[in-house]
Amino acid sequence: MKRILGLFLFLFSFAFISCQKELYFDLGGLAVGTLKTDSAGLECLPSTVYGVYQADSSLGAGNYIDVQVDVSQVGSYIITSDTINGMYFIGTGTLGNAGLNTVRLYGAGMPQFEGVTTFIISFGTSSCLVDVEVLSGTTNTNAVYTFGDASGNCVGINTNGTYMEGIAMNVGNTVRMDITVTSPGTYNISTPVVNGVQFTATGSFGLANTTVLLIATGTPVASGTFTYPVTGSGNSCNFSITYQTAAPPAAYTLNGSPNNCSGAVLNGTFTSGITLTSTNTATINVNVTSLGSYSITTPQINGFSFSAAGVFTALGAQTVILYASGTPTTSGGFNFPIQGAGSTCNLSVNVTGTPTDFITCKVDGQFTTFNVGASAGLTSGAGSTLLSIDGDAASAGVPPSISLQIAKASGGSVTPGAYTVNQALAGIGLLALYDDAAGVTFTALTDPTNQSQSPAFTITITSISATRCVGTFEGPVKDNNGAGPGIHNITEGIFNVPVQ
Repeated sequence: MKRILGLFLFLFSFAFISCQKELYFDLGGLAVGTLKTDSAGLECLPSTVYGVYQADSSLGAGNYIDVQVDVSQVGSYIITSDTINGMYFIGTGTLGNAGLNTVRLYGAGMPQFEGVTTFIISFGTSSCLVDVEVLSGTTNTNAVYTFGDASGNCVGINTNGTYMEGIAMNVGNTVRMDITVTSPGTYNISTPVVNGVQFTATGSFGLANTTVLLIATGTPVASGTFTYPVTGSGNSCNFSITYQTAAPPAAYTLNGSPNNCSGAVLNGTFTSGITLTSTNTATINVNVTSLGSYSITTPQINGFSFSAAGVFTALGAQTVILYASGTPTTSGGFNFPIQGAGSTCNLSVNVTGTPTDFITCKVDGQFTTFNVGASAGLTSGAGSTLLSIDGDAASAGVPPSISLQIAKASGGSVTPGAYTVNQALAGIGLLALYDDAAGVTFTALTDPTNQSQSPAFTITITSISATRCVGTFEGPVKDNNGAGPGIHNITEGIFNVPVQ
C-alpha cells in the first residue's frame, strides 16, 4: 500500500512511498569479537593500506585496508569506517574461525583533499584508527624517502620464509626494512637479481617513518650468503640472505589424500579482481615419515595458485602454510588440487565479487544492513527529478527497511553533493523512511514551514552515473510522519547501489 506524505507531495509533485511489510528480523549468526589495536588501544594493529589514494580520483578495486579481528564467536560480520574526505571503507562476509582473523575493507568514494586522513574503523563495540595518505590531485607524485645507515647497511631488517638452494620463492619470502619518508607519494624499491632471486616493492608512502615489505621472486641457484643492494629514491643500502644447502626430499603425505584436505584452514579474503597478498594463506595438515625438504604446490586456477616450500625438521603430524599468489579473475567456488611428494588432496576456495550493492548504517548505534534488493531508481517527469535509494534488511518485503529520496522540483540532474531537509528554497526536497522490525515507520522529510531542522537529515551523493550511485547518509528519523515523539538516530550510513 502506498502512503502519500501530503506536504512533501504538494511541494515537489512526487508520491514518496513506503510499503507496509511483515515483521521479521533475525539477528542470530552475527560474529562477535574485537579489532586488534596497539598497546594504547588507538591504532589498528596490524593494519595495511593498499592502493594509491589521489585527490579527485575515485577509489577502485585496488584500494583496501587489511585489519585484524580477534573473534570470540564465529558468524557474519560488517566492519566499516566513518566517511571522511569523501571516502570510506567497508568489509562484509563470514568469520569462520575463532581467534585472530585478517579482514579486508574495500574503499569507495572519491578523496577531495590531499594529506593524511584518519579513519575510525568500527566492529561491534570496538574501534581503532587507520591513517590513509591522499596524494595531490594533479599527478602521481613520486615519494621522497631515505633508508640505510651511514655504513650503507639497511636498517630494521626482518626476514621471513625459507631460503634454500633450489627451493622457489613465494609471497611468504619477504624482507621488511625501515624507511624515513620526507615527501609522500608513490615508490618503487628493488634489488638486482642475485643468486637467481630478486626483491621488489611498490606502493605509496604517507608522511611518516614507516617500513616497506620487499617480496622475493625466483629460485636460488646455490647455497651460501649473498648481498643484495637495495635502491630507490636515489638511496641505496645492503642486506644479506643466507641460503641453506639443498636438503634431501622429505617423505610425507597430505592429510585427507586423495580426497579433501582434512582440517585445512583458509585465511584472508579472496575477491575477484583483487591481487592476493601474504595474508591469503591455506594451512594444511601433513604426516612426515622422513625428514628433509618439501615443495607443495597447486596449479593456477582462476588466476591464482598456492605454494609452500621449506624443510621438515620433525616427524609425525605437522602443519604447513601455503601462500596464495595471483589475482582471482571471477567469483565462485573453485577446487585446488594440492600436490606434494606424490600425495594430493583437494582444497575448496570461495571467491567473492568486489563488494557492491549495499546500504548500511548504525541505527541507535547498532550496525544494520539493508542489502536485500539494494538499488536506486532515477526518474523524471512534470519538470521534476527524483532519486530513490531502497533496501531491506532480511528479505524482500520484510522490515526493517529503508528508503532515501531526493527530489529536485526544478528538474535537472541529481549531481554529487550534500542534500538536506533544509533546502526547500532551492527547490530540493528530501525524504528518509525507516521501517523498524515492528513495521513502524520513522521519517525525516523536508518541511517548507520549518527550514531550520537541527540536526538536519543529510544524504550526500559521492558519485552518480546512469548505472551506479554511491554516497552517505545520517540524521534523526521520527514516527508520526516525522513529528515524533518516537525517534531513531541513523549514523554512519553508506550506500553503493546500482541504478535500475
